[in-house]
Amino acid sequence: MAICKLCLIEKQLIKKSHIIPDFMYQDLYDSKHKVYLFNPHDLAQGKERVSRPSSGDYEGGLLCAECDNKILGSLEDYASKAIYGGRLAKNVNPVCDNYINQEGIKYTVCRNIDYKKFKLFLLSILWRASICTRPMFDQVNLGPHTEPIRKMIYDSDPKSVTDYPIFFMTYVNDNQMPKDLIAHPQTRRTKDGLLVYVFIIGGIIYNFYVNSSRHFPPDHVLEATIKPGNEMYLYHIPPGRGWDLLLGFYGLKNNLQLISNA
Repeated sequence: MAICKLCLIEKQLIKKSHIIPDFMYQDLYDSKHKVYLFNPHDLAQGKERVSRPSSGDYEGGLLCAECDNKILGSLEDYASKAIYGGRLAKNVNPVCDNYINQEGIKYTVCRNIDYKKFKLFLLSILWRASICTRPMFDQVNLGPHTEPIRKMIYDSDPKSVTDYPIFFMTYVNDNQMPKDLIAHPQTRRTKDGLLVYVFIIGGIIYNFYVNSSRHFPPDHVLEATIKPGNEMYLYHIPPGRGWDLLLGFYGLKNNLQLISNA
């Protein structure tokens, strides 16, 4: 018996809680059900991918079965269907359309995506990464934000759009970029000093803005993030810019105009 980190009640804890849900790895496995883990420093030196485990990172002793299966499981069930095309009723099924802005940047607008469920699903990944001890997530430490985010997840309360917004980018349409990888999450600071946790999973870059109420997120982040009107934007990295951007997260490139404004 121990204290569950989500409900804060003493219970029997389960032996295996995935940090990133297994369904998000489904496009990353090869024919032998091995997933590529991305070490940017080795890749920049021309070395091969360094790790091919049979499943994603998981850890025991974090959660009780009820929190893992019921609370987080319900969020994962929705996200897996919304992202990967599972069966959702027509009236709640996300609809995505592509556009190009005045600067020539392509972006996708997804409508009818559940603000509460999808936002809390993504925040649950960030939160799990922070509370676990896996080396893969050693740069994710929410500190004083751990409890507010825990409470949001447990209370099923996504709060306002300014509370922990997420900015999305992707390189999935760039044929030169590998889609079958997951990168070591990083902690970054914007030019304005805002703290951002960056996760790269299967060609999508998730930028979590984690700051106090005194540090207001940029307008373009609030315009693009998941909004209470059930809409979000996904920006496409221009072809040929993917490697600069990807390696730049790790301090290996300096040509980062696109993300420096993110």
